[in-house]
Amino acid sequence: MALIEQLQRRVVEMGLVPKIIALLPLVSMICAMISSLWLATLPIEGQFRRTYISENALMPSQAYSYFRESEWNILRGYRSQIEHFGEISNNERNEQMAEWLQEFGAKTSIYNNEEYGDSLYGILHAERGDGTEAILLAVPWYNAEGDLNVGGASLGISLSRFFSRWPVWSKNIIIVFSENPNVALRSWVQAYHTSLDLTGGSIEAAIVLDYPGTNDYFDYAEISYGGLNGELPNLDLVNIAVSITEHEGVHVSLHGMTPESINDESYWSRLKILLCGIYRDAFAGLEPLQGNEAFSGWRIQSVTIKAHGKEGGNNDITTFGRIPEAMFRSINNLLEKFHQSYFFYMLVAPRYFVSISSYLPATVVLTAGFALASLNSLLANQYSNLSFYSHYNLKALLFWLVSILVSFVFSQLFLYVPSTILLVAFIVVMLLLPLAAGRLWTITEPLSHRLQMYAFLYMSLVVTSLMMVNFTLAFVVGILAFPMTAVGTQRSLTFKKYALLIISNPLVSFFIVKPHPQLLQKLISAWQDLGCWTWFVLCLGWLPSWTLIALSACSSTNLDPVATSKKEQ
Repeated sequence: MALIEQLQRRVVEMGLVPKIIALLPLVSMICAMISSLWLATLPIEGQFRRTYISENALMPSQAYSYFRESEWNILRGYRSQIEHFGEISNNERNEQMAEWLQEFGAKTSIYNNEEYGDSLYGILHAERGDGTEAILLAVPWYNAEGDLNVGGASLGISLSRFFSRWPVWSKNIIIVFSENPNVALRSWVQAYHTSLDLTGGSIEAAIVLDYPGTNDYFDYAEISYGGLNGELPNLDLVNIAVSITEHEGVHVSLHGMTPESINDESYWSRLKILLCGIYRDAFAGLEPLQGNEAFSGWRIQSVTIKAHGKEGGNNDITTFGRIPEAMFRSINNLLEKFHQSYFFYMLVAPRYFVSISSYLPATVVLTAGFALASLNSLLANQYSNLSFYSHYNLKALLFWLVSILVSFVFSQLFLYVPSTILLVAFIVVMLLLPLAAGRLWTITEPLSHRLQMYAFLYMSLVVTSLMMVNFTLAFVVGILAFPMTAVGTQRSLTFKKYALLIISNPLVSFFIVKPHPQLLQKLISAWQDLGCWTWFVLCLGWLPSWTLIALSACSSTNLDPVATSKKEQ
């Protein structure tokens, strides 16, 4: 204690406290810069690790795969009929597929959904299992691009026939044919866990097949693994997908990149993969869904395997079929749920990953930047000695609570009122709010500083709470909202301040980063149909802070700090 007292006296004698307070805005800005640069260091050698299989029971590619040329003619026979399924109704497609599944001994049922389309599913019961666990093969009729998934459906029915003849299964096998990989598959997954009578037990893992067109050959396979709300499958599932795909001689793609652009030894290639992954995960629900996202929230590990190209040489459709076959056989070896490997990670290459302990500090530093900005609004002005119970502080607290309530009402109105009307009203209010501050009502300078203090503190708490469950969304929201810290509290509203307020607005920032004419509708539908949190994070996390900053942007009265202090005391 004596050492601390001496240190405190020394700091006071040297006059370091005012100097430290004066540096708070600069340190806050440096924190934001460090946060961004931190991610840029992750693809550097030594910052990432090579992937490995944590669960030894998986043993990918240790057994010979039998789905080969002997199955090609059978697959072609199914494909010759399925390629005309685009001309018939969904009911007719489901009836034909159900008839084929029943020939293999599968129990079938149709989940009826008038809004999203009916989904057919069949269950092959394991001879060696107790019926409590299952592996799922999902085949959407139309993929994310709206193409008829002819090859995927042909593989789905051919693999079902192939699996039905094997006595090695210890887990049930479920085959699902949904209208699309989006809300139709998501609604079936929810119904499976809540209302369906025919079930096959707890689903351990799901593999979604996407092979559009009728071509026999493909160039490479893309593996999609990102889920909704920051949820990722166990890294072991992604690792066996990559390992088996490469074992079959097929090149692996991630995040829409071509294999030629992926170079494991290149820093820029790894950085591009990292940034593409952050972008896709942060805007999950707004991007076209690949299918694996439909299983988020149910503890089901899932990936989507998608075929690209038509000139693959040695990569034929049976080669593509051996990937899910080998994955099913690996997952079948598990005696318990996936738990050994990571659930929080980032891939910088198909064979390299970054763990949560390496990338989480980027958001921690960013939240510290908001906290320092809040501290600066409290201390770096002549009103720092105001009591916590002063009417300025209590009024600012009331403003903060009201802004949260108004933001909540605003978020609910968009769910029930035509969005066009509300969007126009929101834009008008957003543009006029900074201009009206100090003209239609009185925002005194002490109140202005306290409003900013609560705004930055609340933003820091939001990002901190979100970063553990959805790092990418927390990081993107924090970076896009950070320009608010440079607004300041001057008596005049300059063009710079007005521009900072506009670009730091939640909807404007999201539109700048992801421009889309129906962005608002996508945000709302992602919440309603998929349970994606982005809409409420923007409305209840970001918008209240922005509202307080907009109100404080132009203080109307510059009170005498001494008089104010005496009055409060």
